[in-house]
Amino acid sequence: MIPLLQRPINGLKATLLLAFMLSGTLASGTLAQTPARETLTATTESPSRFVDADFLDRKIHILASDSLEGRGTGQAGSAMTADFLDNFYTGFSAMPGGSIPVIRQPFALEGIFWNSVYYDLYRTEGIDTLFFSRTHLEKGGLAGFFPIVDGAREHDAPVVFAGSARFDSGDEISRTIAAALENSWALVFAPGPDDERTRTEIVRYLSRNYRATGVIFITEEDPEEWEQHALAMSHQLERPRGIRRPGTNHRMSGWSPGLAVSIHPDLALGILGLDQPRQLDSLRSHWQSHTSTPVPELTGFRLRNRPVMETRSFEEDNIVAVIHGADEELSSEIVVLSAHYDHMGLGQPDEYDDIVYSGADDNASGTAVLMQIAKAFRQAAEHGYRPSRTLVFLHAAAEEWGLFGSRYFVDNPLFPDSEIIANVNVDMVGFVDNEYARREDQHYLYVIGAGMVSSMLEELVQQANEATVELYLDEKYNDTTHRLQLYRRSDHWPFAQQNIPFVFFFSGLHDYYHRPSDTPDRIDVPLLTQRTKLMTELIWYLAETENPPENDRMQFGESAVPSR
Repeated sequence: MIPLLQRPINGLKATLLLAFMLSGTLASGTLAQTPARETLTATTESPSRFVDADFLDRKIHILASDSLEGRGTGQAGSAMTADFLDNFYTGFSAMPGGSIPVIRQPFALEGIFWNSVYYDLYRTEGIDTLFFSRTHLEKGGLAGFFPIVDGAREHDAPVVFAGSARFDSGDEISRTIAAALENSWALVFAPGPDDERTRTEIVRYLSRNYRATGVIFITEEDPEEWEQHALAMSHQLERPRGIRRPGTNHRMSGWSPGLAVSIHPDLALGILGLDQPRQLDSLRSHWQSHTSTPVPELTGFRLRNRPVMETRSFEEDNIVAVIHGADEELSSEIVVLSAHYDHMGLGQPDEYDDIVYSGADDNASGTAVLMQIAKAFRQAAEHGYRPSRTLVFLHAAAEEWGLFGSRYFVDNPLFPDSEIIANVNVDMVGFVDNEYARREDQHYLYVIGAGMVSSMLEELVQQANEATVELYLDEKYNDTTHRLQLYRRSDHWPFAQQNIPFVFFFSGLHDYYHRPSDTPDRIDVPLLTQRTKLMTELIWYLAETENPPENDRMQFGESAVPSR
């Protein structure tokens, strides 16, 4: 067992380079003096006893609420979250030790933003173009269409009515259908509540099997209801399609199964030559009950989808909170806790037309864990205990787009006269993953790093686990040859590339990953509380060991592979 410090801590001063500026914010570069205290020992009871399930649950509900709009990089929700974190740490003024100093570390990014889209519905007669509808959709506005799947690339194609999008295959008629749909917009009925197929499945089916340009979904809503719905859906715009650090290539948003829009009911009637909405019901019934496959019909219309992109520069902020070390010799050694606070923001609607990517597990869970650990150490100060080493809580921005925040933190040191002795990274620790959901015993946590890089850090993790909750520490992903390469896919990786010992805590992947359905009600709060106790205990050990962990095993600094 690795012993903790047993010696008294007297006449203390923090050697971390921080000072308040006139505005009350912090800058690096000057000494901050810690007043002398009565003799205390580092064997005071662990701060892990202060971990509170209700606190974790409350913070996750705030971080993953619709009011923070999914905390998207380059979107308003990210700045609101940064302010929320800043206010949390500076709000400890009534507790011993006062407010926890915060540094806001801004860094520059550039993004390609999808700001708006033009929809032109028209037909041609000879050399003449006759426009049936020309509308422009902006955030908070209305148009004749709104995007459902993708739509950030220009497309101009004929519109073919394809009813319920159910076709026989392997016969002559299927070739006729394929010829009609290829390089065309398929105008189809949106699936109802009793349909077994989702919109995404229909889009994928028509795109892959028939090479349709895109899908236009007809809903049978009242026009006023559709307009209210469309207004809400318009807020997915002004979202980034690609983000980069200045001077580098853009990291683009993910793969899409195809292209789809929703059409105003009045426009759908006009395309189909109908007068009344109830005629749509009859037409749907005709397609659903037909004994043979109806053949798609050309409507004579074309739809041009013209997105408007804007390239602009913006800043994101790392939020860096600091609890000064109380030991004169050890306070210049830093333990960095990291968790990214960003998620996917406002984006493409899911099957329930939810556009807020809440990110409760990814990574409101890790963000709340850091907040809880900081609070636990402040509560421990009420009982006379302060950490010997300095603790830095790095809430990193823009992780989802390429670890931009954590890399900027490592490349631009805020504490040049101090040494980072370890990094503890927390990312997605609130769920039970698909593998363990099938098991009776779900008392687990994945550990990545630790023993991969440092024998002492591995022992400290095991020691902390045995002293608290005795979870099963699963090292399934702790392997550089694992196909998911998780050892380099979160904010610990820039630290690893500097050969700083690291451990990454993770609860695994699940069906709600990067979807609006990653919501607070799915968090396993009792299990998250146990995991947080383990992590708090580990931080206490790292703050109090006589010698810091060494990177005595695998190193990544000289031959590191590119991140993400």
